[in-house]
Amino acid sequence: MLRLGVRGSKLALAYAERVCNELSCDTKIEIIKTDGDLNPDTPIHEIGGKGVFCNAIEYALAEGLIDVAVHSLKDMPGDVEHPDLHICAVLERNRPHDVLIGKVFDGFVIGTSSPRRKAQLEQLYAGINVQIKPIRGNIDTRLEKLDAGDYDAIVLAEAGLDALGIKRDYERLPIIPAIGQGTIALQTRKDDTLTNNIVSKANHKLTYEQAQLERALLKGIAGDCHTRVAAKATGSNPIKLEAVYYTENE
Repeated sequence: MLRLGVRGSKLALAYAERVCNELSCDTKIEIIKTDGDLNPDTPIHEIGGKGVFCNAIEYALAEGLIDVAVHSLKDMPGDVEHPDLHICAVLERNRPHDVLIGKVFDGFVIGTSSPRRKAQLEQLYAGINVQIKPIRGNIDTRLEKLDAGDYDAIVLAEAGLDALGIKRDYERLPIIPAIGQGTIALQTRKDDTLTNNIVSKANHKLTYEQAQLERALLKGIAGDCHTRVAAKATGSNPIKLEAVYYTENE
């Protein structure tokens, strides 16, 4: 039986269920609270460090408390890698787009805490007055804040809505998604041959190759989910990369 380490959010558990269906063996889900989960109201950049949604799960994996760490690939830093762990497989990518739920008008308040989204939204809505206001919480919490009138619109990942079966009217935004957005990564110990043999069979080759290209960019700039970088790899031969990177001076 493989022990899967995963965050306790509804979305993370939905991803874990998909992983269980993909693996041809018995599995057990172990819920692990990360720094990001323990500080739900604190802006991510104020929690400190990289991998706030990954570190606790990686620690459990390295210590042998679990066999497979289930991550949203976009949460994994590009330049901080545990020497004993690796991404053994990724599942086929879900729709990676960002979507806007709510109304757009002059003076509207839009909720997002992502520096990447904020930078692109400021360009997208440069012709109108827009206030970008931080927002934290899971998808349900963010939708509740929208419905309560705290925001006129919010930005969410389409993959998250799909995974949870949430039906809302939305507009797919013409911005570049986060590196790895919509991709589930399965991390294992390098020396765990049996687990690697099982997990590697679930790997989606094209998604893996595209993810490697996107993450090479992230590693090159020592980036993580706080960095104002976006990239999306498409195609197979050749794989093409569309990317944008905002430096601190921009």
